[in-house]
Amino acid sequence: MRPHAVVSGLVYAAGRPWPQLLKSVLDQLDPAPEGADLGLVFLADPVTEMADVMLDGLRERTGIRTWLGAASTAVFAAGRELAGDGAIAALPLPLGGAGLVPFSGRLPVGLAGARGGIVHVPDAADAGRAFAALAAGADCPLAGGQSASAFDHAQITLSPSAGAATGVLFTGDVRLVTGVSHGCSPLGPVHRVTGGRGTLLTALDDRPAIEVLAEEAGDLLVHEPRLLARQILVASHGPVEHEPGRLAGRAELYGIADADRVAGGVELSGLAPGSSLPARIAFYRRDPTRALEELGSLARGLREELAGRPPRVALLYSSIERGERFFGPGVDEAAVLAKALGPVPLIGMRSAAEVAGSGLTRYAAALALIA
Repeated sequence: MRPHAVVSGLVYAAGRPWPQLLKSVLDQLDPAPEGADLGLVFLADPVTEMADVMLDGLRERTGIRTWLGAASTAVFAAGRELAGDGAIAALPLPLGGAGLVPFSGRLPVGLAGARGGIVHVPDAADAGRAFAALAAGADCPLAGGQSASAFDHAQITLSPSAGAATGVLFTGDVRLVTGVSHGCSPLGPVHRVTGGRGTLLTALDDRPAIEVLAEEAGDLLVHEPRLLARQILVASHGPVEHEPGRLAGRAELYGIADADRVAGGVELSGLAPGSSLPARIAFYRRDPTRALEELGSLARGLREELAGRPPRVALLYSSIERGERFFGPGVDEAAVLAKALGPVPLIGMRSAAEVAGSGLTRYAAALALIA
């Protein structure tokens, strides 16, 4: 088991087997923290399989009844990403005069005065539609992400849950600010989709889609599917957008599954079942340097939004499509973010999708500060 650590109430441990992992975290929480109203907990596979045992242990040790969390392939704790052999990150959080309203599946009816909320979305094909319906009833900023665990019961509020969006709303004296960064640069103009079927783009602006992609991304990328899938994204654009720029927070993004030079088609990945092809698209190149710069700028901007109010915690939900294969070996975005944030406990997870306003986006990093 790898060494554990404590940072401003944040505790974490990584490695196997899970009983020692849990014991390490519980030992770090002894003595139990005083005045904590909410516990945040994130699990990295394979310990997700024991989520109910983990939750019972945390409640018994701390006396905190409301724990909020989720599970994934990796978690963030302080300035580190923990993955591979299982990990737990936990943070008892004092909220002072704030109120907590946990929910599962739907928002509480008739609740007024919510100041913000954290939502964890299940790994389901209709997650986007389900979250949009839930968010439509929220009159406050929301932050969170979609779990990316190989196990059931990957969302935690009052108990581990397998099939419903879970979370908590804050009322009273609390402030939540949030933002999203994609780290992408446009390759060319917005194109009309003039031919396609299913997930296959066949024509853009009445030209073979593959020709347009080759002009903007280069023939090398078109003939190297691994590079194409790693570096190029397709973004849906609205009817009045003629020139692409920085992606909007809740941008609808798709990967490229295949580019067939002979047939002339470009096949998209990430299109929800039953969805139609977008009417207008633009190609974007993912840029790891830009992504890190944007993440640092986002952190500083959110701190400025708080106008001197010190954040109690920073929550990071960063796409499973980021990480080492995007940034390269030896680059940890959690460490970059921790440096930009300063002395703020940082906790979170790798996510299959990221909450952005009233919708979900992908390939992004979503950051929230709670003060």
